[in-house]
Amino acid sequence: MSSSITVLETTTTLKMPTPTSSVRATSKQNSSSTSAQTLLLAYQSLGVIYGDISTSPLYVYSGTFAYMDHEPTKPDYVGVLSLIIWSLIVMVTLKYVNIIFHADNDGEGGTFSCYLLISRYANIGNRDPREGQTVLLRRHNTGDVNYGGRLVRFTLEHSKIFSGLLKTIAVVAVSMVISDGVLTPAQSVLGAVQGLTVTGKNISNSTVVGVTCAILIVLFCIQPFGTAKIGIVFAPIIIIWLALNAGFGIYNLIQYDCTVLRAFNPGEAFVYLARNGEEGWRSLGGVLLAFTGVEALFADLGAFSMRAIQLSWLCYTLPCLLLSYCGQAAYMAVHPGAWSNSLYNCTPPGWLIPTIVIAVLAAVVASQAIITATFQ
Repeated sequence: MSSSITVLETTTTLKMPTPTSSVRATSKQNSSSTSAQTLLLAYQSLGVIYGDISTSPLYVYSGTFAYMDHEPTKPDYVGVLSLIIWSLIVMVTLKYVNIIFHADNDGEGGTFSCYLLISRYANIGNRDPREGQTVLLRRHNTGDVNYGGRLVRFTLEHSKIFSGLLKTIAVVAVSMVISDGVLTPAQSVLGAVQGLTVTGKNISNSTVVGVTCAILIVLFCIQPFGTAKIGIVFAPIIIIWLALNAGFGIYNLIQYDCTVLRAFNPGEAFVYLARNGEEGWRSLGGVLLAFTGVEALFADLGAFSMRAIQLSWLCYTLPCLLLSYCGQAAYMAVHPGAWSNSLYNCTPPGWLIPTIVIAVLAAVVASQAIITATFQ
């Protein structure tokens, strides 16, 4: 009788799941779910926030060399390429993707979020007095904040000039983003539609402007559908567009002049600026176009996660853009006069019409990117 009871107890014990295995299974399931969500957000982010910066290869070189009084040479192409490469690495990858992303306000990005974050911890915003006393107690009595931090916060809290200046900077910064949201849709779509003039000389400027206006009207009409739906629809366009840019870049590097890759040496940028003097410094206004729309990455942080944006930028967008700019430089090194319409001129034979079509669609997505960033 005792032996049978023992067997029953042993059997029951073996059938019961251990708490450790249950926790591990739940943790693994949550991890898989989080990874899937991150990948989905990374995919959607391609269709929302990278439209502007991904269409920059359409006009960066033409905007840069338009400031020069002489015909650019191969050293000039290499120098400008070096400036573009290191602008994308330093301004976008290091500054925004790896540093500014950590200055979010409870997951929200953008200028007003930064201002709210500063006003919260500097105690200069309108808050409940009881909450303000708690913040002061945590800052001054626990020793968590060093002397420099306390000095800066004390200055902000007790100086109306500095607190007013902070508000002014926030308003001006947001105004600049809004102005970008007004200008970028027209500039991006117009730059893409102008590719029609390459296919036929009989296409007038009025036709180009009319087509551009029609596209912009349709773009603003689809805004009520929301970021999620727009991102899912637009993401394949940017994926194809960036893939075309990368493919053309590889083709031109192999077909023409791969020695332009020495532009990854930052010294080439300094040599270019020293050689061209004032013209070189003025041409930096065109290099700036290589990372226009970068503010959308931080402004749209509330719509996507930091990991999703980092993943989509580092693993796909950045490599494709670098290949595109390198390929255009390789083509222009052999065809010096091609800088005026470098992307369309360096397309492989038979690819011009498909490239124009995808470029126009990508320009629509570029407009969507900055519009979303403006409202975010």
